Amino acid sequence: MRHYENLVIVKPTFTAEEIQASIKAIEEVITSNGGEIATTSAMGMRKLAYPIDKNERGYYHVIYYTIAPSSISEIERRFRINEDLLRFVTIKYDTNREIAAWNKLVEKAQKASAAPAKEETPAAETETPATEAPAATEAPVTEAPATEAATE
Repeated sequence: MRHYENLVIVKPTFTAEEIQASIKAIEEVITSNGGEIATTSAMGMRKLAYPIDKNERGYYHVIYYTIAPSSISEIERRFRINEDLLRFVTIKYDTNREIAAWNKLVEKAQKASAAPAKEETPAAETETPATEAPAATEAPVTEAPATEAATE
């Protein structure tokens, strides 16, 4: 089993549910060919360097997995057939140094996927002070028109 990374760019015209369904289909292609997905990393909607099929943006998603080298040709063939994908790239990690880098990337992606869940809780807690903040900003807004009226 070798270590691989796939970056796929999904069409931006899809809804969030359609994008997630497309990502699940891509992961299913990998697992059905004997691959084990270590982790995934959603990079989100980003601007493309150049337009692809008249699309200026694309949804980027990275998948880290291990699989037998003989299965890669079938996975790439299925990716080429998939019309939901604008582009994809497969990166093979072969040497011990590259595998160590792959392990670090997997750990980083796992931490990043766990971090948003932790960030949501503080965001809910900060909503209470946020409601107080507009009240504080309203006072300067009411003072500003009074200053303008005085200058006229």
